[in-house]
Amino acid sequence: MLVPAALAANEAVAQCNGQGPGPMGATTSMTCTVTIVNTISGATRRSTTTLTRQCALDPCAPGNGTFTTSSASLVTRVDQCNGSDNDAAHPITCTVSITNNISADTPGAEPVSAGTVNQCVGSGTGGGGVVNCLPFPANTTGATVTQCNGSGNGGGGTVACTVGPPFRISSAIPLLVNQCNGSGNPGGSVVTCRTSITTNITPASSPSSSPTPTSSPTPTSSASPASSTGPTTSTGSGTGGAPAGTPQVARVPSGGVQAGGGSTADRRHTGLLAVGSSLLLGAALLTLISRRVQRRV
Repeated sequence: MLVPAALAANEAVAQCNGQGPGPMGATTSMTCTVTIVNTISGATRRSTTTLTRQCALDPCAPGNGTFTTSSASLVTRVDQCNGSDNDAAHPITCTVSITNNISADTPGAEPVSAGTVNQCVGSGTGGGGVVNCLPFPANTTGATVTQCNGSGNGGGGTVACTVGPPFRISSAIPLLVNQCNGSGNPGGSVVTCRTSITTNITPASSPSSSPTPTSSPTPTSSASPASSTGPTTSTGSGTGGAPAGTPQVARVPSGGVQAGGGSTADRRHTGLLAVGSSLLLGAALLTLISRRVQRRV
């Protein structure tokens, strides 16, 4: 069976349990809250927990105030306000708020569904009191939230306890909340407790991808030969080549074969050379004959 990774690392928080009279006298009020944000993102697990306690006349153990902690583990269990303030009638207000942010690639992340509730069982039985619980009746064994059971049983007591909305859970983070059980039983006590659980499925985490390899630059082709109208130059540096700024394509010398002459231009030059040679040869022969005639005379 696949075991959700969240089971491998979890913590519990507890406060305001067993609260009773202190050196200053009977308890006159108690307000306690737990706020948790659990996060699973890929292989990362973390949580942030904020606890608030305010009791009178004596402070809640281990002290009144607001305290925030962070952890590399998940908080999956809360125990709060159980077996407390049974010494005198007064208000008891306790709240648990949990937000779970779970990446979609976490085993067991989905489906997200409503949790189960066991609350207000055997409470407000003293007569003349009020029981206002939602949902009610709710007596599921081994429930996600168990609260306000066996509480507010003094005459004229009030029990007002709710679970959500929101109240959505995922098996990736198995939660248990126990609060306000067996508390506030003197006549006239007012027990008000609430639990909310929100579960958000976030986009799947993706490992950081390796940098995309860049292709080698495409070699630039050699410059195309320039036309005879002017020189072509290239700039740059290099070893073994012409100095920077030296034209890389030679210009056609002036007086050369004109464009469009083709192979017939060579033939015309050959004929002219032949005619010139014949004329020179004829002139030489005439000179030689003239000299011989003069000698004979």
